[in-house]
Amino acid sequence: MKIRRRKRYLLCAAAALLVLGDCSGTAVCAAQTLPPVTLSSDASMPETLLDVSGDDILPMLDPGLSDEELRAYYGDSVFIGDSIMLGFRNYSAKQETYVHDIQFLAAGSYGVNNALKPVKGDNVHPKYNGQKYQLWDAIPLIGSKRAFIMFGMNDIAPLGLEGARDKYKELIDKILETSPDLEIHIISMTYTLKGKGKKVLNNTNIDAYNLLLQEMAEENGWKYIDLCTVTSDGEGNLAADCCSDGFVHLTKTAYTLWEAELINYANAVASEEEEAAEGTQIPADALPQ
Repeated sequence: MKIRRRKRYLLCAAAALLVLGDCSGTAVCAAQTLPPVTLSSDASMPETLLDVSGDDILPMLDPGLSDEELRAYYGDSVFIGDSIMLGFRNYSAKQETYVHDIQFLAAGSYGVNNALKPVKGDNVHPKYNGQKYQLWDAIPLIGSKRAFIMFGMNDIAPLGLEGARDKYKELIDKILETSPDLEIHIISMTYTLKGKGKKVLNNTNIDAYNLLLQEMAEENGWKYIDLCTVTSDGEGNLAADCCSDGFVHLTKTAYTLWEAELINYANAVASEEEEAAEGTQIPADALPQ
């Protein structure tokens, strides 16, 4: 993908995240992995992004990368997950932006525990071209260069926090056996609505689990993207206008915030790649004459 560096205008992260949330003060925060929200130079600046309707957020952003570059980056990606990811698939199918080109492997009630089971009977697996596959078989068929994976909602109750993390690692290792060059991007688990957590599926555990995922990504050279913070109420819960069912599932507003954050993420990755490429170049005065 050709990388272009464009001048960008930054909205102060503190102002934007005042309402968008900070993952309850844990180390799993957007400010650590993503740049601040970026507005175009002619945008009138709201006090917070949640003061803007979902349909108005994306036009205010200066994408940095062009739409063509975003389509190339995410068009070569597969997004994997449970019913929350399924909601993003349904959202993306209705958009005319870069997210329309994303490939998905998602299923309701899906998780790392299910993903490791054989494809038979009623075992839950996503479909590709109408047929169920295990992930390590489906991804080569799609031909994706990178995978964005979001699991945990259906795993931490039966497996516990560390058990779910360990199964996650086992699953990714199996995926990399058949797709050794695949880029792995771990997506944070999102919150439940305030006061609606059920037993171990509560926001305190979700924070702890996200920290385990971030550490796992760092230890293995994978990337981590926080999509929890942008849908937070600032107090460690899912924001009310981001919740569609009074529990955990997301609204169009939430997925619009995801779409905006994914633009920031692609810009950050592009900047890292560009800086790495510049760092490998030999200065002209060091070349033999």
